[in-house]
Amino acid sequence: MKFLNNLKSTYPWTIKHMGGIFQVQLKSVKDLEALATLDPKLWVALSCPVNDLEIDRRTLSLIDYDTDGRVRIEEMRNAVAWTLKRLAKPDSLFTGGDLPLDAINTSDPEGEKLLASAKQILANMGVTDATSISVEQAANTAKIYGQSRLNGDGVIAKDATDLPELQQLIAEIMDCLGAETDRSGEPGITQKKLDAFFTELKTYETWWTQGEIDSAKGEAIFPLGDDTPEAFNHLRAVENKIDDFFARCQLAAFDARAEAPLNHDVSLYKAIAEEDFSASRKDIAKLPLAKVSGTSTVPLFNGINPEWKQRMQTLCEQVVRPLNIGTGDSLELDEWQEIKQRFTAYRKWRESKPKTNTEKLCITRVREVLASDLGSQLAALLAEDHALAPRMKSVDAVEKLARFHRDLIRVLNNFVNFNDFYDESQPAIFQAGVLYLDGRECRLCLRVANPAKHAVLATLSRAFVAYCECRRKDSKGKFYIAAVFSAGDSANLIVGRNGIFQDRQGRLWDTTIVRLIENPISIREAFLMPYVRVGRFIGDKLEKWAVTRDKAMQKQMETGVETVGSSPTATDQKGKDTTSSSGGMGGFAGMLAAGGIALGAVGAGLASLFDTLKALAWWELPLVITGVVMMISLPSMVIAWLKIRKRTLAPLLDASGWAVNGRTLISPKLGRSLTTSATLPIASCCQFDERNQVRKWLWIALGISIFATLAGWTCVFL
Repeated sequence: MKFLNNLKSTYPWTIKHMGGIFQVQLKSVKDLEALATLDPKLWVALSCPVNDLEIDRRTLSLIDYDTDGRVRIEEMRNAVAWTLKRLAKPDSLFTGGDLPLDAINTSDPEGEKLLASAKQILANMGVTDATSISVEQAANTAKIYGQSRLNGDGVIAKDATDLPELQQLIAEIMDCLGAETDRSGEPGITQKKLDAFFTELKTYETWWTQGEIDSAKGEAIFPLGDDTPEAFNHLRAVENKIDDFFARCQLAAFDARAEAPLNHDVSLYKAIAEEDFSASRKDIAKLPLAKVSGTSTVPLFNGINPEWKQRMQTLCEQVVRPLNIGTGDSLELDEWQEIKQRFTAYRKWRESKPKTNTEKLCITRVREVLASDLGSQLAALLAEDHALAPRMKSVDAVEKLARFHRDLIRVLNNFVNFNDFYDESQPAIFQAGVLYLDGRECRLCLRVANPAKHAVLATLSRAFVAYCECRRKDSKGKFYIAAVFSAGDSANLIVGRNGIFQDRQGRLWDTTIVRLIENPISIREAFLMPYVRVGRFIGDKLEKWAVTRDKAMQKQMETGVETVGSSPTATDQKGKDTTSSSGGMGGFAGMLAAGGIALGAVGAGLASLFDTLKALAWWELPLVITGVVMMISLPSMVIAWLKIRKRTLAPLLDASGWAVNGRTLISPKLGRSLTTSATLPIASCCQFDERNQVRKWLWIALGISIFATLAGWTCVFL
């Protein structure tokens, strides 16, 4: 593409080195004008999503002119060029806020229309003396378009006219063909809908007229005149059910043994006897229309299946009685066949009906509309609305310019560069809020759709990432965030930990860690990690040993008690006492022996250590101790340092749909500002629980004793 070509710009850009990359600064209108010549390789972002960012989504949607849900470099350039062209005083972009009316460029007809539209909007709001227009005012379609029946969008609603007959026709068109949404939010019709409606009316009327012509020739297509379509619909509603009933009766007349099975077994009624019959029931509707017998007579009122009674009554009133067929409360088979025969011609004619949506209207109404000039009147209203389109287009431009005036520089400072993120003047648009958890405040939190999918790429960031589920009682849905912990340690960061997330609107959400990407957080944590691991290992081993010994001792005691209870004076064949001490005193002695060996090994090791220390000069001791400590901690510290210095934001954003164009490192200094721990206020007064005083002094005494003992041993050996 054109914008991907290498551009050799001679413009003297101001460039700042942040996050391990050079980032172009936008400080003046000339910088914005030269943005079209900036090499794409120097843009920090190549594209970003429209959704899930902490900036007005409508602004990003207006920049995204191809409406694919992403903002790219070329679209950003077009937005900047259009904004500069429409502003006479573009310096106000760096101030942001409401759009000053005197900043609009009126040197061309489009600018004049834009200013006139802005003033008209303010007039509709009742603030004719205003010198600026806000985004809220420019985007208030209910106020802007609600004051005018015609708004240039090609859609007219019922309130576009005061004539009842036109309002009725608009309602009928929407009922038959569906409605379009007017710019003011009301349902309405377009010229396309109007043309389609009258085309279908003419098709439908032509088909109906042909039926009347055929009927006049003796085919009796309309046995009930204009009421024939409705009567036929009532006939079809029960036709299959009545045919089924007569077929069952004929089978029962053929063989009386079929009568009982055809009426259904009584077990059905027993099964449903205790159920609710207040609502319609499909199982009952499947039963025969009436009680099957050997006589071919169907009742019209009494003895009818309850689910079919209303439809049979309607059939009698709308079809049977108007046709003067049958005068009693039932129909014979030949009478039913005659009714269907009377509609044979109509059925055949109806099958030839063209597919239209206007048959909802009766033929009388169809002909009334075609004979009137209502269609021409609606067409005139639509033409009048169309004539307003250029002026109303300027109204849309006012909203666009107001949004760009307020948000464009901020968008650029999160796209061309990441000033908002690195300068910390305000949160970047991808920072969703603040997470409070484990005594820390994390400000680098990104909204993510799928933690598992996001983590695949986010692992490359070399950051410690906690994915949290956020929820509120008054919110139907939940969402996820990826929180970066860049200071402190990870000792208490585990799946299942709960915290609080505060979004950019100030709302609080309950959060729970659901997934972790574990990486070193700080050098201090890396220094202590070997000792923590050794401590955990020793603690686990001691715990396992204690549990094992406890179980062994308990089992030994239970065995001893059982032995004493069953054989207090057990002897062997030589008469000697065989209550073996090997199971009691022998086991205890074995424990003492093992403990002595262990203590001896430890003592020997300490003696060897002190012999070594004895050979050193006093000033060499700190060096040796420091060397041992560094030998233990240095490898983990080096690994942590390498990962921390390469900690980067780019994979986190790429996993969220961005296309970041550089490393965008998170330095240790920036990390400490993005994640802060709790600190006590300077003027605070700390109070301690008096119940812990004795315990505290005991620990102090123990520590002094250990230190004195070690110091004495050192003096003796040295």
